[in-house]
Amino acid sequence: MSDAYMSMLIESQERKLELLEKAIELDKEQETIITGEQPDMGALDANISAKGALIDELDRLDDGFESLYAKVREDFINNKDSHREEIHTLQELIKKITEKIAEVEALEARSKINFENFMKHRRNSLKDNKSAAKVANTYSVNMRKMNKIDAMFVDNKK
Repeated sequence: MSDAYMSMLIESQERKLELLEKAIELDKEQETIITGEQPDMGALDANISAKGALIDELDRLDDGFESLYAKVREDFINNKDSHREEIHTLQELIKKITEKIAEVEALEARSKINFENFMKHRRNSLKDNKSAAKVANTYSVNMRKMNKIDAMFVDNKK
């Protein structure tokens, strides 16, 4: 296996590790946004868009890694001894990536719960606002009726 291919595989995994660290930062930022007093929906949307771009790049990196590894797999298996150090580096990177993926999954699960709680609170708030508007409308209608004197029949016979 050429050293260039091995370097490309290592660089791919290093880049993946960097992207996972950015994803962790974005997840923490998302948690801060959602759990804040007045969540900024624009910031939340920007955060989600940035995470989507990261996911796209991670998918692209995974596809590139898999296609490159498929090309050099035979040589990789047959010449383990000549690339022992690079193989060890790849193994360490994969171990770190696995740890980061577990951390991302935990943060995503927590974010999901926080977001569901946020939406539940938002729905309840909207229901309360709707109820308050209905009460105000009913009060207004009743008050208008109080000031209106209905027609009366006066009996003029005596």
